[in-house]
Amino acid sequence: MKLYLFNSLTNQNDYLVLEPQQTVSIYLCGPTVYDHIHIGNLRPVIVFDILHRFLLHCGYRVKYVHNLTDIDDKIIQKAQKEKKSELIVTQHYIKTYFQNLYNYNVLKPTFTPKVTDYVPQIQKFIADLIKKKHAYQQESNILFRTKNNPEYGQLSKQKAEKLQSGETRQNSREITKIDKETFQDFVLWKNTNQGVNWYSPWGNGRPGWHTECVVFIQELLGKTIDIHGGGNDLLFPHHENERIQYLAHNNKELSKVWLHIGHLYWNQEKMSKSLKNIILAKHFYQKYGSNVLRYLFLNSHYNQVINFNEKLLQQAQDYTQKIKNLLKRLKLYFYWQKITINQQKINKNNLLYKETIQALADNLNTIKAFYYLDKIIYLLNKELDEQKKANLMQELSIIYYFILDLLGFKFELVNYEWQICYLLTKWQKLRQNKQFLEADQIRKQLQEKDII
Repeated sequence: MKLYLFNSLTNQNDYLVLEPQQTVSIYLCGPTVYDHIHIGNLRPVIVFDILHRFLLHCGYRVKYVHNLTDIDDKIIQKAQKEKKSELIVTQHYIKTYFQNLYNYNVLKPTFTPKVTDYVPQIQKFIADLIKKKHAYQQESNILFRTKNNPEYGQLSKQKAEKLQSGETRQNSREITKIDKETFQDFVLWKNTNQGVNWYSPWGNGRPGWHTECVVFIQELLGKTIDIHGGGNDLLFPHHENERIQYLAHNNKELSKVWLHIGHLYWNQEKMSKSLKNIILAKHFYQKYGSNVLRYLFLNSHYNQVINFNEKLLQQAQDYTQKIKNLLKRLKLYFYWQKITINQQKINKNNLLYKETIQALADNLNTIKAFYYLDKIIYLLNKELDEQKKANLMQELSIIYYFILDLLGFKFELVNYEWQICYLLTKWQKLRQNKQFLEADQIRKQLQEKDII
């Protein structure tokens, strides 16, 4: 199969040729665990979840690494503010992060490594760069030497000669006040006694931000990976600095495809903590549920900006309710017909199935997948109204369930316990006997129980 994706390195749609039962390697940059995440943080996670689900469905093995940054000045500051240890702070926010992944129906990655578990490997990686003259020591800090690496800037399309010291977005573990050979050089090891730190040949300190992901990839995936990604804000300097380290250390590319996900805006302003216009993921889930956010994300292309507003939220709620209403109709229909659906028996020759697969293989075109989903919704509602072709109903229903699962939707429908079955039987008999007033009373009970 050819999987087309927009590659930030080449600035065009490239394709990966995937052989049957191949293992596909994926890396997604994860959160710094010092606070609750907002819905903007979830967009890359949900896009990569679609990629993960799609590859698994197509029969590929997937090695998927999604890291957790648990070393950072922000974590130290949070711990000091709350008078807790850094470990307690990070454990708490890792737990809440995993709860968010569960709530939003995200498949579990293969590995979720923490930086604190890989400090020796990071130190060895840095030592190797020093030996190869790609890193140097300055005031007990270790910095990467960009002047030896002319490929620097190729990923983000930054021209090194136009960069000025202090212009680049600095992470809290970056250092700007010490002398550097060139202003683009960045920190691999920060000399400090503040907060939790580790002994190293260069003095006590902790790793720089940009090295951890490179080491995770080298240790857990072991070669040039297939797909690396994250939000657009990570393109520079984080991913640029990752790529150049890997090139310098291994003399080969870190990833075949660099996949970057667009930002979220709220009423024309970018969502950010500094503007105080973020929506925490846990609060969104409590108010709207996971399906509404999935629809909002997947009804736009992954590398485009999404501008959230109340109108868009209402459209998403209406659409997801339409999906659920059909699911309830199907469940009731198959209950009356005494038909059990085997969702594994999908007809892969069905045109709507094949077109959905083709859409996702073409740069994860989830917008087109919704187009085919709408077609199925229309056909199923039509068949339910007419109740003529049970075989077609079953085939279309299985494809319907499949597409919903492929897009990560999860709807909780009420189980038909004996009380529900009793009401349904009573409702049916009342209608057959034309006792419509009594039947309407039962219907109201079934509606209140979210059965119909």
